[in-house]
Amino acid sequence: MAGILLVAEVDAGELRPEFWELATLAKALSGAVPGGVSIALIGTKLDAAARAAAAFAVDALHLVEDPRLEHPWPEAHACALIQLCNQLAPQLVIAPRTVLGAEMAARLAVRARWQLLQDVTQIEATADGGLQYTRPVSGGAVSATLRAGAGPWVVVPRPRAFTPFEPGAAPASIAPTRHAFAPPPLATVCAAPQRVAVEGISIERAKTVVAGGGGLGGPEPFALLRQIAELVGGAVGASRVAVDSGWVQPAMQVGLTGKTIAPDVYIAVGISGAIQHLIGCSSSQVIVAVNSDASAPIFGIANYGLIGDWKEIMPAFRDALLARAG
Repeated sequence: MAGILLVAEVDAGELRPEFWELATLAKALSGAVPGGVSIALIGTKLDAAARAAAAFAVDALHLVEDPRLEHPWPEAHACALIQLCNQLAPQLVIAPRTVLGAEMAARLAVRARWQLLQDVTQIEATADGGLQYTRPVSGGAVSATLRAGAGPWVVVPRPRAFTPFEPGAAPASIAPTRHAFAPPPLATVCAAPQRVAVEGISIERAKTVVAGGGGLGGPEPFALLRQIAELVGGAVGASRVAVDSGWVQPAMQVGLTGKTIAPDVYIAVGISGAIQHLIGCSSSQVIVAVNSDASAPIFGIANYGLIGDWKEIMPAFRDALLARAG
C-alpha cells in the first residue's frame, strides 16, 4: 500500500511548477501517513518530467502514458488516476488546484468515496488519525478550521499556500513503473486546447507583478505598466474589471476567478481591492498600492501605500527606474 501519492501534472512534456508546492505538503505529512511517498504522472512524453520530479526524494514513480492523455481531458485523466489508486491503495492523494487537477481530485473523491479537502492553506495530523486543516470561506473574507476523520483523503492545496520544495542539485535515479491505460467507455471527447500567447513572463512565475485595475480608465495605460515591469524583470497583471472591459487578456487576471500569485513584490495601480482580488494577491511578500481613494480596501493589506494620481506617480517611478538603469 502506498502512503502518499502526489499527482504531478505535465504540460507539453514539462513538469508544472505547482508540483513543488505539493512536494512540500507531502514532506510535512509523511511522518503522519506511513507507506512512503510516490508520484503519479499521467499524459504523454513523460520521461523528462519524471526525471525532474525524481529530484524530490520519493519511493516510487508511476507513469500512465497513452496518446489519449496528451491533452487535458478530465474524464480520461480521472479514470487513469482512479485506476492507479485501485492498484496502489494510497492513504492520501495530493493534487494541484489547476483546472485539470481539481477535476481529477473531485472525480476520484466521489467515485472512491474518499474525503475531499479543498483549498487547503494549513494542515496537520490529529491524535485520532485524522487531519485538521484550514481553508478560506465566504469568498476569502475569513478562514475556517475543519477536521477530517481517518482517511483515505484527497487534498487539493490552495496555490501559493505552501513554499515550493527546493529540489537537490542532482536528480535521484528511480526507475519508473509504467501502467497501461485501460479505461471504461468514455462519455466525453477531448479536443486539443487552444493556447493563447502571453507577452513576457507569466504572472504565476514572476517575482514582481505590476497590476492595473479599473482606475486606469482604459487599455492604453497598461503600456506604461509594461515598461515598468520590463525594467524590474517582472510581469503585468490586472483586476477583473480590466479584463472584463477587454483592456487586457484573461491570462493576466489576478483574483478569485483569475490566478492566485505570490510574487516578492506586487504593485497594484488603480485597483480598489475587492475581496475577490485580494484572494489572488494576499500571499505576496510585499504589496504596494497606488490609488487616489484613501479608503480603498487595498490599503488594508498593503505594506506601502501611495495616495494620489497614478498619472503622476507611475511615470515618475518609471523615470526613476530608467535613471537608475542608465
